[in-house]
Amino acid sequence: MNTVLIILGILGLGAIVIAAYVFTVAARTYVSAEESARREEANGKLRGPRVERSPTDRRSGKPVEFPLTVNGVVIPKDRRHLPDRRQAA
Repeated sequence: MNTVLIILGILGLGAIVIAAYVFTVAARTYVSAEESARREEANGKLRGPRVERSPTDRRSGKPVEFPLTVNGVVIPKDRRHLPDRRQAA
């Protein structure tokens, strides 16, 4: 019985050590400022520089009237009926 408890204790300590190692490696890789800067540099080379979005890019400000045709599909009515549309989405 003592042997079984000693083996379980050693395996438990080993599991804790492995979990701590995995956590520190993941934190160093995904949270550090150096890694973040390296990723941004790599993304900039692959995709080009980022362009800030203008708040007026997406919406013209004029109200939409139904029925509406989008890409050849007729939408008969607005499915969102709450006064604050963000809650329905």
